[in-house]
Amino acid sequence: MTELTSRPKRGTARPSRDDQVLDRRRSLMEAAIKVISKRGLTGVTINSIASEAKCSYGVVAFHFQSKEGVIFAALDHAAAEYEAYLVRLDASALGPAERIRRMIDTDFSRKQGSRNTIALWLAFWAEAARVPAYRTRCAALRDHYNRAVAADIAELATLRGVALDAELLAVSLNAMISGLWIEALLQTTSASEAQSRGHAACIAMMRAYFPQDF
Repeated sequence: MTELTSRPKRGTARPSRDDQVLDRRRSLMEAAIKVISKRGLTGVTINSIASEAKCSYGVVAFHFQSKEGVIFAALDHAAAEYEAYLVRLDASALGPAERIRRMIDTDFSRKQGSRNTIALWLAFWAEAARVPAYRTRCAALRDHYNRAVAADIAELATLRGVALDAELLAVSLNAMISGLWIEALLQTTSASEAQSRGHAACIAMMRAYFPQDF
């Protein structure tokens, strides 16, 4: 009887070995993100990640070999989640103004604009000042985001006949978002209120250049 009840239902497939490995790695990266957001990069250990993930030290070491390995994996996981969220919005079917607005919406959403997510990014930025490997990776991500926003701004400026420096405005907008994230952590208001204020500030900035779109 036990053997019969343990069989998978007809028409369903057991997760493959590769799927199980990917699921385990994902759970470890999510655990690492939580630990980093609470302790910063200097407070992370393989043991603390294992404790958060409710697994053994050996499991974390097997998948990532070192503390640095899991830290970089956590950063890449957070960046990939952000990109995936933007892709799910089907941004390619939107105009430049709507893509910029959607990006701002995402940056101040409940997930991307949460205190834990902000703390994660700030932890990397803080250590980037002294750790070249973190600085290189964070700089590459920032350059990628700046170029993407600059392209949208340039396209919108052409459509509206507005003369401006798209690269400078893109850097300014992204820097403003980062500053507002820091401001959100320092405020005693609720996370949702901080997100709402940050969102409104960025929209107001873009409205100064493109009043009919924002």
